[in-house]
Amino acid sequence: MSVCILGIFLFQGYWLYNSYKLREEQFNKEINESLRMAVFNKQFSDVRRYIRYFGKDKDSLNSPMRGVAEQLEEIGMPRGKRFKGHAFYPGPPPPPEAFHGDSNVRVYADTLARQISEILITSNLHDDSTNMKKLDSVFRVELANRQIATPYRLDTFHYSFTGLGRETFRDSIRRREPRQTAKIPFNPASNLFVQATFDSPLQFILQKMIWTLLASVVLLVLTTLCFTYMLRTILKQKKLSEVKSDFINNMTHELKTPIATVSAAVEAMLNFNALNDQRKTQTYLDISKNELQRLSDLVEKVLHIAAEEKEDIELFREETDLNEIIDNILSNHQLKAGKQLQLRYDNNLAGKLVYVDKTHLANAINNLVDNAIKYSGEHVQLYIQTSLENGILKIRVKDNGIGIPKVYQGSIFDKFFRVPTGNLHNVKGFGLGLSYVQKIVEMHGGSIHVQSEPEKGSEFTIIIPSA
Repeated sequence: MSVCILGIFLFQGYWLYNSYKLREEQFNKEINESLRMAVFNKQFSDVRRYIRYFGKDKDSLNSPMRGVAEQLEEIGMPRGKRFKGHAFYPGPPPPPEAFHGDSNVRVYADTLARQISEILITSNLHDDSTNMKKLDSVFRVELANRQIATPYRLDTFHYSFTGLGRETFRDSIRRREPRQTAKIPFNPASNLFVQATFDSPLQFILQKMIWTLLASVVLLVLTTLCFTYMLRTILKQKKLSEVKSDFINNMTHELKTPIATVSAAVEAMLNFNALNDQRKTQTYLDISKNELQRLSDLVEKVLHIAAEEKEDIELFREETDLNEIIDNILSNHQLKAGKQLQLRYDNNLAGKLVYVDKTHLANAINNLVDNAIKYSGEHVQLYIQTSLENGILKIRVKDNGIGIPKVYQGSIFDKFFRVPTGNLHNVKGFGLGLSYVQKIVEMHGGSIHVQSEPEKGSEFTIIIPSA
């Protein structure tokens, strides 16, 4: 799975890299096309301006464009009309629509275009600084039309053709760094070429790739989340399998012990004339009764598990004397503890009744007391305190037991979990008591907290609001 996820990330990265390169090539193409169009539009604007200006006065013999304007009228084009075609470099441009259909007129138009080009070259195009400002303005418009906002600078180059071969000249013209345009002829009269150099095209590329990047990020995030969820599920199932195996082993041991004890008592009464001895008979019957009660308790716990799984537990809140409940719990444990039990109970309720589920809360407190006794030594020190302030009920149960390592304190409320004790199983149980306590407390809208250190005992605090 990890190799698969890594492969997806690498493939996605490789695909995005290639996409970036394609966008970078598109950027280079766009800036070159923009500069060419800017130069073309600048020259076209000059042609239109010259024709409109010099063609106004037919009587001006000194007008260099007078003959050109008259020729335009002779072929049916009014003065000042915009040409449709390419820039006016020497050579035949595509003829205007008015020129179609007549080969003589076509040749005449080609000659006219050459004349216009010659006039433009020999006129005020030598003012390079002014023309560069105009070109820069036109270039910005072209870039804006292509949604390119990358900062740039325009550079000019003068080339001397003396001593340069054709191939050497071509190499010098084509030579450029990344994010630079080709060198475009701008003023043939002064051998002036223009080139644009751009900063990083990252902004342009991000604009073009925004949806691709978002889709890739979403895909990678979803893939990672699915992988994490699946991994956590597998680990959780593995842990649950181990816990259930421990539960089955503990349950088997717990069920076999009372059954074996009762069987031994019955066998003694049948085979060793215990029935003739009333005292022995009573002893064996008491043992059998206690063990059967133990079996009944085990079955009851299993039924509690089934009820919790089906979420059949319902609270029936009523006004309850919590002091009476705790007194009964402590009295019962004093009778069956089998240990030296030192109890201290601080009742700060002052005769107040609390609004709780009497049965389930009593079972929860009983589980805490039972754990405190089981996980303490032969001399048990148990401290219980209750208080009710501003409608918040607090119940503290503190013992001097073996304590809980900090690493396990976050898991003790998980179902079936028991703190590992190696091969020692001197304390029987299924890891259900604290899980039940937490569920009942949370159903009351409260919470339970633990503070514990190994060999220093544990303290559980139940907090129930609106009690």
